[in-house]
Amino acid sequence: MILRLNWFILSVPFLLISHQLHAQNCNGSISGKVIDEHDGSPLGLAVISIQGLKKTVQSDENGNYRLDSICNGDYILLVRHKECDPLRQKVTVKGETIVSFYPEQRIMDLESVTIQAQRLTSQSTQPKDQVSPEKLDQTKGLSLGDALKTVPGVNTLNTGNSISKPIIHGLHSNRILILNNEIRQEGQQWGIEHAPEIDPFIAGKLSVIKGANSVRYGSDAMGGVVLVDPRPLRDSAGINGEVNLIGATNGRGGTASAFFDGNFRKLPAFSWRVQGTLKQNGTLSTPKYNLINTGLKEYNFSYALGWKKQHYGAEVYYSQFNTTLGIFGASHIGNLTDLDKAFHSSVPLETGKFTYKIGRPYQHIEHELLKAKCYFDTGKRGKLTIIYSRQYNLRYEYDKHPPLNDSLAALNKPDLQFEITTHTTDVIWEHRTARHIAGSIGINGITQGNTYEGRALIPNFRNYSGGIFWIERWKKKHFELEAGARYDYKWLRIYKYEYIGNATYELISPIHHFENVTGNLGAIYKKDSSFNVSLNVSSAWRAPSVSELYSSGLHHGAAAIEYGNPALGSEIAYNAILAIRYQPSDQLFIEVSPYYNFIHNFIYRQPTEEPVLTIRGAFPGFNYVQTDAILKGCDFYANYKIFKRFELTGKASILRAWNKTQDNWLIMMPADRGELEAIYRFKSHGKIQKAYLSVSALYVNKQWRVPQNVDFAPPPPAYFLLGANASITVKIAQQDIEFGLSVQNALNQSYRDYLDRFRYFADQPGINVLGRIKIPFHFGFK
Repeated sequence: MILRLNWFILSVPFLLISHQLHAQNCNGSISGKVIDEHDGSPLGLAVISIQGLKKTVQSDENGNYRLDSICNGDYILLVRHKECDPLRQKVTVKGETIVSFYPEQRIMDLESVTIQAQRLTSQSTQPKDQVSPEKLDQTKGLSLGDALKTVPGVNTLNTGNSISKPIIHGLHSNRILILNNEIRQEGQQWGIEHAPEIDPFIAGKLSVIKGANSVRYGSDAMGGVVLVDPRPLRDSAGINGEVNLIGATNGRGGTASAFFDGNFRKLPAFSWRVQGTLKQNGTLSTPKYNLINTGLKEYNFSYALGWKKQHYGAEVYYSQFNTTLGIFGASHIGNLTDLDKAFHSSVPLETGKFTYKIGRPYQHIEHELLKAKCYFDTGKRGKLTIIYSRQYNLRYEYDKHPPLNDSLAALNKPDLQFEITTHTTDVIWEHRTARHIAGSIGINGITQGNTYEGRALIPNFRNYSGGIFWIERWKKKHFELEAGARYDYKWLRIYKYEYIGNATYELISPIHHFENVTGNLGAIYKKDSSFNVSLNVSSAWRAPSVSELYSSGLHHGAAAIEYGNPALGSEIAYNAILAIRYQPSDQLFIEVSPYYNFIHNFIYRQPTEEPVLTIRGAFPGFNYVQTDAILKGCDFYANYKIFKRFELTGKASILRAWNKTQDNWLIMMPADRGELEAIYRFKSHGKIQKAYLSVSALYVNKQWRVPQNVDFAPPPPAYFLLGANASITVKIAQQDIEFGLSVQNALNQSYRDYLDRFRYFADQPGINVLGRIKIPFHFGFK
């Protein structure tokens, strides 16, 4: 009896504890991401533990973590990462709780290699490069194209210094797909001087996928895909953000940009962000003269709202891009004699003094993007995502000379006005890994309408297109295989007035149908962590744009006469790309990436035999024609850490572009180039946190491989440029303030670039020194 009583007395506390734990509901969980507080990048291999409990987990390569079987209540979580200071944060658990942590990067001596184009964690069967945060900082205040040029194999097609669009392996414009926050950028991108209407400060991560990608992203992704991804929205209580201030000597320009992210403890599923940028440049200058009318004004803003739960979520995003930019005035010539003189002159026929005023000719562009996204788990094996977007693009182009009629001139109406509205919808279902296979299936649709006022350079049109795709990926041990297929259909109707005589015009409405099936097959072999090789073979296609089919007349921004061809057919490409990566240690990384691209019905602008004289002046003329083309080449990249604080980075790219139909070289293709950069990283000391100094040397060869006597001026000579970058981070009032300095064309060289549309008339800008200040901040809610 006494033993039984003693057993009962001893058992009561345990029974009470068991009952209490059962009442508390210990089926809760804590999950989320570990994210770098400064640049928003995910932190893998972070250790998350609950103080007082024997529960510890490590974040995966994408920063994700999860702790299960947690009772409801308040806990102190400790987050540790080798590159960050330890973070302690109070978390209230109520069922399935989502919370992300933002540890602050520790000030430490850098033991690892920092490279310009860092590999993405999830490797693609096609070369996929991410512009490093360091390079993004160095190019702040410049264009999106300038940031992308840090990736091997990526160049830019320029119209002066203020307009640039990316070229990947010799392909640009409608052959390169840009995804702005998961939405394909749609505007008047058919012109060589129509740059992407994207604020580079939106990008928390900027990546490039090289090679044909029509299976996943649809038509137009023939040369590659540019991914502009904002930072992930904050999903733990607090506010963080960043302020950037940039000044430039050439053009006496200034840029100010800021963003703020927020999340509140009382509403943890809800997150928000606001962002904005102001920018202005004045007249740019070469080493010898000013480039008249090359000023720029720009203001942009965006906001995002997110609602994130364990098994579902939603997001709304809106951005607006606005810019007014001058077109180099000396590119508009009055007669054929002066035009020929300009082609052969070392100095433009027209120069001027510095000013912030933007005169004729100029462009004004507005672009709006609205995105709505929702996603939810479909059981344990899948996830369904639905994305809708609306884009509106408005473009005004003004001639150099206003109308002779004073009353019309006073209205200051644009000579060309284009408005294009695009609606896109994507539905994608992804199934999680089962028997080593993961994949996705999706459909997408696009409807697009374009109208114009003023002269009819391109006609009004309606465009409807849609596609369906299926991609699967098998992964086991050292091998990965990927295969996919896609079908696309496009319907295009033109509304065009055609002259039939006797001062009479008739409305015609031709209809074009385009369709194609594309496929993709890729493989990755990873012997070990030091060596892997990937191969991708794919097909892609692109329907001709309306400008290629029907453009007719003077294009002001390009300072050129353009003639379309309604008989053009679809481009069809067959692409193979190989990537060999070797990294025997932290000291050395090498990548070699050869590629081969055959394009049937390749469309390009062929110069007319003679310039064209119009009532508006004399201009180079171009016809859109087709050929079968072969584009083959190779990209090289290497990073070598000579000793602890000093490293060398080298990259090079070569391209051979052949016109099979004419048995000659293709015009307007990038020349061979190579770049070497030396970087020294200083040891941190006291309030001086991170500091580095780098010097780079770029050599661009003359483009010798061009058809003879086809262009209006021969390719310019080779050129050599020196650049430098310096940065120091100082802790001031508990904030890490970064001060940076970049120097472009440090030797103030006079040169012209073959891929610059205005090389016919002027040199490239001279030395430019950019100073920048970055002020990140973070406030946690206790």
